Amino acid sequence: MRHDKTLINLDRAVIQKGGLRKFIELSWHQIEPGKTFVPGWHIVAICDHLEAISRGELTRLVINIPPGCMKSLTACVFWPAWVWTFKPETKWIYASYSMALSRRDNLRMRRLIESEWYRLRFGDAFRPLNDNWGTAKFVNDRAGFRLCTSVDGTVTGEHADVQVCDDPIKPQDVSKTSLTNCLEWWNETMSSRLVDFQKSARVIIMQRLHVNDLAGEMLRSGGYEHLSLPMEFESRFPCKTSIGFKDPRSVEEELLWPQKCSAESVREIKKGIGTERGIAAQLQQQPVPHSGAIFKKDAIKSYVRQPKTPTLITSWDCTFKETGSSYVVGQVWGVSEDHEHYVLIDQIRARMSFSETLSAIRKFAYKYPTSSAHVIEEKANGSAIIDMLRDEIPSLRPVLPEGGKEARAHAVEGLWSAGRVLIPDVTFAPWVGDFIQEVLEFPSSINDDQVDAMTQALTWLRERTLRMKTFYKSMNNTGNISCFL
Repeated sequence: MRHDKTLINLDRAVIQKGGLRKFIELSWHQIEPGKTFVPGWHIVAICDHLEAISRGELTRLVINIPPGCMKSLTACVFWPAWVWTFKPETKWIYASYSMALSRRDNLRMRRLIESEWYRLRFGDAFRPLNDNWGTAKFVNDRAGFRLCTSVDGTVTGEHADVQVCDDPIKPQDVSKTSLTNCLEWWNETMSSRLVDFQKSARVIIMQRLHVNDLAGEMLRSGGYEHLSLPMEFESRFPCKTSIGFKDPRSVEEELLWPQKCSAESVREIKKGIGTERGIAAQLQQQPVPHSGAIFKKDAIKSYVRQPKTPTLITSWDCTFKETGSSYVVGQVWGVSEDHEHYVLIDQIRARMSFSETLSAIRKFAYKYPTSSAHVIEEKANGSAIIDMLRDEIPSLRPVLPEGGKEARAHAVEGLWSAGRVLIPDVTFAPWVGDFIQEVLEFPSSINDDQVDAMTQALTWLRERTLRMKTFYKSMNNTGNISCFL
């Protein structure tokens, strides 16, 4: 270590002029002594947005970026250490899905600010408080601190100028429970842990894992700047931000950090992830592939003129909640005259009470009197409906679906890919737009009620169509089978 005052002063001047990105470059070997710093324009982009937070130009920021692109080092280690060089009173709370990950970066920052390199250049900015210099929290003599916690942890009594949530969800546990717990923690626990509710900053850094992950929910709620950095450039999803950033790439599939992550490396990463949905989410920051997840966009076939459908049924997904995110969905499906196509004809979708659900089923039964069956899942809500309406509507048919939602979707996906499912064109059925979006996003969609009603209908119709075809083939009869459905 050279103690040359000229060198020390030069480093300070360079960092003062070059900001966080220069601080990272010059202090790199204090954190990674055995590795060479590999620059990248994406690191500059992250630094620019974090600096905007430090200047108060931004107070809410979501950064979506693939794993292994230096997000944690930049935002969780170098950034707070850099800010303490000129604003050591800053209070930080960092969190991750794992306390071990949070503590790892706490210790890396602490080692950096304890290093001789840092103390020679910025030791006059603050001094550690030895009686409060721990692994989960350390405090300086200017009342600044860095505290680490986890999504299931507590921060009772602590208030931060900057909250940073880095990887709030474990990629291997993207369950509804995990997503809900994470959102409640951020909205209910952490939202009150701010020094100044107007000026304090909140930053989320993560790879996208689900349409309902923390980043997705916050972006939908509004107020967050969004820096999205996909591994491979996609011109249909260009990233621009309010501070003047624009993704500098222009060639499709151009890599984010080719100096560090080559095309061959990306191929290996894709093999490791395995699924198209996982690749779209974790690498491209699109939690649903553009082509669709289970059901593909190019498999969607629409009609302007409704085909003749002598066979009709209605299919119901019932959850009577007057508030919340669940809907009641009723769909009308038909089988074409040649028995080759399954045709979506009509749909009702709304949040309904029990009595409203009964009225909706009656309405569809009267509107489509030739329906041979009104199919309802025989679980809590469905059972209650069947008990109430069985005498009034004799063609109610209870079903107990086999397997989970995804298994049922995969079971009917072949009908879609074969072009045997027809849906109305959005020009005369505006509700179809939401239906298509849910189908393409499933199973990551916010709601799945339309998909549930659809898979239930197609399963019912296909089984009976095949049964009757087999019957007529054995009887050498080509008559109409609609009366058996």
